[in-house]
Amino acid sequence: MKKNAARIETFNPENGMIAVVGLSDGRELRVDFSGLAHRLTVFAPLERPNEFATGAPADFGWSLEWKCGASLDVDRLIELALEQAGMVANVEFRRWQDAHHLSLTEAASAIGVTRRTVSQYRTGARPVSRTVALACKGWEVEAA
Repeated sequence: MKKNAARIETFNPENGMIAVVGLSDGRELRVDFSGLAHRLTVFAPLERPNEFATGAPADFGWSLEWKCGASLDVDRLIELALEQAGMVANVEFRRWQDAHHLSLTEAASAIGVTRRTVSQYRTGARPVSRTVALACKGWEVEAA
């Protein structure tokens, strides 16, 4: 069964610059946006609580936008949540797959796992092992 890509459904600010973002696949991501506000000028207005609270799904759930004009697409939001959860290898896996324009099936075939496993790596449902990370690098060498 093919599932649709996750989209943003809800944005619920908590204390500081932390929010819980609900996705269409049922996941809830707890994300701290303070790092973005400190690193990138476009996100600096979010340090004001009233501005941060204006966050809402936009573009049919493909992005999160604030009234100040700052926005973040759903893929980057998921990557940010994975990074903050200590799942950096999963973020690197997502970027490897995206950089090579591999579908779930193609990525699975490239590194010798199932399509479902690739999906779990992308969502963070399963951590990416060092062996899988090395398999991705090996595939790059062979594909070159």
